Amino acid sequence: MAEYEDALVYYETCEEGLGLRLIREVDAAIALIMEFPEARPLVRGVPAKYGLRWVLLRSFPIELVYAVGEGAVVIVAVFHAHRRPGYWRERLKRLPREM
Repeated sequence: MAEYEDALVYYETCEEGLGLRLIREVDAAIALIMEFPEARPLVRGVPAKYGLRWVLLRSFPIELVYAVGEGAVVIVAVFHAHRRPGYWRERLKRLPREM
């Protein structure tokens, strides 16, 4: 995902090692999602049929939006929660009607 890569580059240019911290935090969030996929709240304003859920990272203003499918978790977006927060919704057109 381009926005994730952009965030890594941005944070690493801000401070050496910050990009690695972001990677670790995203990995930890994904591990929790995989362990408890239904635990996070549904995304507001998105039809429930998509079953999209979200998680905000602890140390970064980065949000992950994901869907739980049959035996899989699909990461739909990784983005800065304060900059154009809903821009990723155009991707709904490319998702199956139900996950």
